[in-house]
Amino acid sequence: MKALKGPALRIVAFCLALLVCVLLTGNYLMPHSNRYLEGYTAGGILGEDFDTIDVLVLGDSNAAQGIAPMKWYQDWGITGYTYGAAWFSVFNAYYRLKDIYSEQTPRVVVLCTDIVYSKRGSETYFDSAVNNISGELFPLLRYHDNWKELNAENLLQPHDYSWRDPNKGFMPLTGVAGYGGGDYMYDQGRQAIPLLTELYLDRIVRLCEDKGSQLLLITVPAATSWNHSRHNGIQAYADARGLTYIDYNLDPAGMLGLDWATDTPDSGSHLNVLGAIKLTDVLGEYLTQNYDLPDHRGKAGFEHWDDDARTWTDTMDKAIPNAMQAAGLTQ
Repeated sequence: MKALKGPALRIVAFCLALLVCVLLTGNYLMPHSNRYLEGYTAGGILGEDFDTIDVLVLGDSNAAQGIAPMKWYQDWGITGYTYGAAWFSVFNAYYRLKDIYSEQTPRVVVLCTDIVYSKRGSETYFDSAVNNISGELFPLLRYHDNWKELNAENLLQPHDYSWRDPNKGFMPLTGVAGYGGGDYMYDQGRQAIPLLTELYLDRIVRLCEDKGSQLLLITVPAATSWNHSRHNGIQAYADARGLTYIDYNLDPAGMLGLDWATDTPDSGSHLNVLGAIKLTDVLGEYLTQNYDLPDHRGKAGFEHWDDDARTWTDTMDKAIPNAMQAAGLTQ
C-alpha cells in the first residue's frame, strides 16, 4: 500500500485533529458534578466505593421512580443502585453498563424493559437508535448545550464525581393522581423488537456474561406505556435466550397488590412512593430467594451504607405519610 502524500495526508491529519477536538470538547462539556449527570440522580453511582454494588438496576424514569434500593439494604443488607434516566434507551444502557463495569461488578443486573420500546415523539426507532448511539460515541452531541452553564467561576474547575446519593438513584414521588383507564394488558399480539434495539440487547446479554453478572429482565408497572403485546415481544426474546423475565404489570405471583387509584402520581405513567415500596419489596424478595447476595449491614467498608439507611428511614418517614394523605388513606 502506498504511503499517503500531499493533499491526502493533510486531509487525514485534519480529520484526526478534528476528531480529537470533538472528543476533548465533549468531555470538557460534561457536567462538573455527577449529581447532574443524567437529570435524575443516576450519576451518584460514580461516587460509590469500588465493587460495592451487588444489584444494578438499569432503566428509564419508571425505574428511577419505581425501585428503591435502600429498602433492600434496610431489610436484607443488599447493596443496590437504580441507574434510571428520562428517555433512557437500550443503547444508553449498553454504553452506561460498560462504564459502570470499570468501577463496579454487580452480581445481578436488572434491566427494566420499558426502554426496549423507548423513542421520543415522532421519531422512528431508527432515528432514535442513531441519535442515542451518536450521543454516546460523541459526548459533544450529548452535552453541547452545557456551554451555557460555563462562567468565570467554573471555566477551569475540574470535574468532581464524588457525590453520593443516599437514595441510591430512587426518586420518591408523593403526589397521587389515579389511573382509571381500565385493563391495559388485554392485547394478545406481539410487538416486534426493533432490529438495532435487539442487536444492542444481545450486546448487553453478552457483556453481563463476560463480566459474570446474572441478567434479570423485569417490567415496572406502567399503565400508559405498556401492554400485553409488548410483554409478548419481551417474553419471546427472553425465551429464545434463556433469560428470566418478570412482568410486574401482570403481578405474576399475586404479591404486588398495586392499586392504580392510589399508587401513581400521574394517572398511570409512573409509580409514586406507595407503589414503589410495594414493587421494591416484592422484587427484593425475589432477589434474595434466587441469587447469592450477601448481607452487608454493619460490615467494614459499608459504614456509608449504614449512614444512608438512617437517612433513608427519615426520608420515608416523611414521604409515605404525605403520599397516604394525598391518597386519602389517612384522616
